[in-house]
Parts: sequence; C-alpha cells; structure tokens
Amino acid sequence: MTFLYSIPPGVLLLVAIVIAIAIAAGGQVYVHRHFSEHDFVQHNEVGGFIIAVVGTLYAVLLGFLTVAAWQHFAEARESVALESAAAGDAWHTALGLPATVRSRVRADVLKYANVMVDRDWPDMRRGRLSTIADIIVMDAIGTAGDFVPANPRETNAQAATLQQLGVLHDYRQRRIFSAASGVSWFEWLVLFIGAICVIAFCWLFGSKNVRAHLLMTSAVAIIIASMLALLFELQYPFRSPIGIGPDAWQGIIGHIHLMQTGSQTNMRM
Repeated sequence: MTFLYSIPPGVLLLVAIVIAIAIAAGGQVYVHRHFSEHDFVQHNEVGGFIIAVVGTLYAVLLGFLTVAAWQHFAEARESVALESAAAGDAWHTALGLPATVRSRVRADVLKYANVMVDRDWPDMRRGRLSTIADIIVMDAIGTAGDFVPANPRETNAQAATLQQLGVLHDYRQRRIFSAASGVSWFEWLVLFIGAICVIAFCWLFGSKNVRAHLLMTSAVAIIIASMLALLFELQYPFRSPIGIGPDAWQGIIGHIHLMQTGSQTNMRM
C-alpha cells in the first residue's frame, strides 16, 4: 500500500489503464481465437440485455463507493480546517490568562502546529500517526485548567481557551479516524470481481470489425480502471499525493508568527 501511494497519481492511472487494456484486449483475442467456430454475433441480442443488468449493478456499486470516498475526503478536509482554526482560536483566547499560563498555552499551540507539519502529516502519509501531539494538547489543557482565576477576565479567558482546546482535541480524534478509514479488502475484492465480469461479457459479443470491437472493449476497461484508480486515491485522504496537505497548519504558523512580530505587543508570548 505504501509503495502504491508513493507512485505519482498520473503514473498510477496510466499503469492501471495499460494493464486493464492488456487484460481486456488480450482476453478478447484469446476467446475469439480459441472459440472461432462459434458465431458470437448471434449472442449480441441476448447478451445485450444481460450486460445491461450486470453493468448497471456494477455501475451503482462503483459509483456508490466512489461518492462515499469523496464525501469521506471532503469531511476529512473540513475536520483539518476546523482543527487548525480551533488551534488559532485557543492561541488568541489565551490573551486573558496570566502571563506564565498564557505563554505556556501559546507555546504548546505553536508547537502543536509545527508537529502537524513536521511529524503528523509525514507519518499519516506512511499510514502511521505520531503521539507527540496528544501530549502537547494534554499539556495545554492541563496548564489552562489547573490555575485558579483571580477575576472575571481570567475566568472567561480560561473557559474560552479550554473550549477551543477541547474542540482541537475532538477534531484531532476525527482526523485520526479519517486517516485510518478506507475501502475494505472485501469491497475491493467485490469491485475487481465485478470489473472482470463486465469486461468478460464484452468478449462474448461479436462484430464484423474486429478492431472496432477491441476498441469498444478497451474503452470499457479504461473507464473501469480510471474509476478504480480514483477510488484508490480518495479512500485514504492523507496518504495520496493528491490528498489533504498541511496547508492549514502552515497558515496557522504563519499567522502566529505575524502576531508575534506585529505591532500588537499584547499578542506576544
């Protein structure tokens, strides 16, 4: 799996199409040569009705899984945006905390954002996940929750900061779940069995123009291979080169650095 995701998506798609065409065209040539005594043209009418049913069922299955993977991808991207936004909000709401507590919470938030870029995303690309970020979040929550507010300002700042850190933690858990969720091996098996059946049905048709028949069979194989390649790239939102990147976290890091070097002195740690 890691090796396949290390291949550029365009190259993987091209390889999948070439293999699918080779199997589809090769199988058709083999069947028509070894059963040349059969008149495949006479099966066109009956086979047309059967492949219409089989093709429709397979199209529904493949389309459903692709849409589900697409929605999963979109939800994972939204979770990343909300997680990073919660980190930025926690950094800002810490303004009302005492200096020592504020500095530690903000340092944890910035450290968390850097860990996302340097550790979590490279690890998720390889199908793993770093636990360093969990420790950082717990330290920030413990720091913000342990001190006793001395006035309403600190009370409000503590409540707001803890709320945003809780949101950050929740969306981190959602991202971890999304990173590990994909199409199961059984679903892939059913998809490949269906693809083979649809392509094999194309071999049972007959045409006076052999090249045209090969072209039609190859077109079916290309469409199926392309959809399967798309599903493969979408199923794990953080593993594919076209997956979700750490752009949101890089934006948060840049925003924090801007606040620390800007004219607002109360935004500095």
